[in-house]
Formats: sequence, structure tokens, C-alpha cells
Amino acid sequence: MNQEIFILAIDTSCDDTSVAILRNDCVMANIVSSQVDIHKEWGGVVPHLAKRGHQQYLDQCIEMALHRSRLNWDKIHAIAVTYGPGLAPALEVGLQKAKELAKEHHLPLVPVNHMEGHLLSCLLKNSSGNYYIRIQDHPLPWLGLTISGGHTELIWIEAIGTYKILGRTLDDAAGEAFDKVARMLGLGYPGGAVIEAMAKKGNPKAYDLPRPMHNSPNYDFSFSGLKTACLYSTDSLKQQLQDKFALVVPDYCASLQEAIADTLLIKLKRAAKNQQPKAVLVGGGVSANLRIRAKFRTAFRKLKIPVYFPYRCFCMDNGAMIALAGYHQYQRGKITYNYDTIDRVPYLTLEQGLFT
Repeated sequence: MNQEIFILAIDTSCDDTSVAILRNDCVMANIVSSQVDIHKEWGGVVPHLAKRGHQQYLDQCIEMALHRSRLNWDKIHAIAVTYGPGLAPALEVGLQKAKELAKEHHLPLVPVNHMEGHLLSCLLKNSSGNYYIRIQDHPLPWLGLTISGGHTELIWIEAIGTYKILGRTLDDAAGEAFDKVARMLGLGYPGGAVIEAMAKKGNPKAYDLPRPMHNSPNYDFSFSGLKTACLYSTDSLKQQLQDKFALVVPDYCASLQEAIADTLLIKLKRAAKNQQPKAVLVGGGVSANLRIRAKFRTAFRKLKIPVYFPYRCFCMDNGAMIALAGYHQYQRGKITYNYDTIDRVPYLTLEQGLFT
């Protein structure tokens, strides 16, 4: 498509308020207002506080995105917005604002699945039209892995917009496991980043933690058993070591990180060997973890299948990935002017959609 399409996107799926503007698949602006400091004292995201934060900062984010992209509303072709999955009160804020703006400016609405945004985030380009990461154009099909606080899914990508879930977590997600064990270790919230930092000083072989479902022939994941094993072992270590417990925390973090990375990699390799994709795309907050990236790259170099991770600022929730998914939907004509028919779907799956 030679025509320049400008998409403004809003994401309020969880605790980050984000607005982005893309020219086709190129990022013109990506504004993120983080609420980490608000939720840190509670040890996790509090839905009504997240909603209040979105209400407070969303208008400012929209104004900043327009200013940074040097665009006016008359240049925008459509408004993309996350309608699920996510926290219901948080989703409501972004969806309501998107409807108001679409009506005011007579623009089509593009309802986007948040997980499709994570899935496609490797494909974002900068304002000059260059990929943010070293990526080559590969023919389809691809294999995708989304790993975040709420989701761990293996996805077969037949085409952009055509997906099949090969496997998913049966309980806790990978990011949730990081957060819950970080809480056990007294490391606070969010857990993934602090565990990764502590793990750099530790021995990944210090503690023998389980790799759940590694012998199961399917592609599903489970992290509840790992979480339970960590609960028992950390309680035991605290009793044994008492004041010296802090000395073993780096080793424990390294061992946990290794267990999660191995658990993900076992299923991802199995799917890649069986399905033979042309490339592997990994997205979601946990994909920012450098140890996971290193292990995946080493494994897939041996399989001679390219594996790609998003530019690190696009691993966490962001409007740019929603705009990208919205841009592809816009190209396929998957838009609506019937704004009132669009509602939030907190438990939306990647295989569901308004236009399927």
C-alpha cells in the first residue's frame, strides 16, 4: 500500500496508559504513562486505582502523541483501541475515550486484541521506515510465543490476522510466576525486572527447581507447580538461614529464571520442530528478559530457525503495538462506525474477534 495511513491507538488494558500514532507500520509517537509507583505498595495492580490513573492521564497522553508526531486530527485515518483482554475497569476508560474521539472526528474505530499487539510487536518500524530490530522478511507461516503477566501462549501464525492457539498456560502465566516468587523473596513488585537483576549475581544451578509439564507431549504450560515448589523451598530456607537468607536470594533468583526459561523453551522447541515455521516471534513483558533471549537464540541457531524479540521498550504494554495491529486490520477493512456495538471483553482470546 503506497498510501500513508495514520492510526492513533489507545491502550489501557492494565496499569500503563499508552497512546501511539503510526504512519503505516512506522512509529511516529509512542507515549506511555506508567503506574508502577502507584501499585508497588500494594504488591500488584489494583483495578480501581488503575482506572483512576487512566482517567487522570489519558487526555495528556493523547495530546503528547499528537504533538510529538506533529499531526492534527484531520490527518488521522482511524482510531485503534484495545477492547480485551485486560482489567475490565481499565479497558473501559480507553474504549470510552476512543468512542468519544471517533464520534467527534467522524473516524472509524478499530477494536484490537491486546495479545495480537504483543504478537506483532517485533514488526514495528521507526519513523524512518527501518525495523527497530535486526529482522528479515520471512514468508509465512510463523510460530509465535506471547509471555506476559497474564498470558503464556504458543500461536501458529498462518497469516497476520489468522491465528491458531497451539498451547497455553493451564494456570499461572510466566510473568505471574516471576511476580509471585519475587513476593516470596521480599523483592517487591514488579517481580520480573528485579529477579533478572538479582539473577546476574547468582548461580542458576544452585537450586533444583521443577520444569512443569516438560514430559507432556502437548504444547501447554503450567507454572503453578513451580510456584508451589518455590513457596515450600523458600519457607524452608528462611527457617534454616534466618538472617542469612538474603545471601542466597541471588542464587535463588538465577535458579528460578533458569527454570522458567527452560520450561518455555522446551515447548517452543517442540512446536518448532513439529510445525516447521519460517520464523519465530516472541512478545510480551517477559520477552524483555535477557537470559531468556540468550537461551532461545542459542537453541534456535542450532535449529536454523530465526527467532525475534521486540525492541525492549515494546515488550511491555504500549500503544505502538496496538496501532500496528490496528493498521493491519484497517488494511483488511476490519473497521466499524457502529461504535456502540463495541464493548470491553476482559477474557478475550486471540482466536476470538469481532470480524471472524
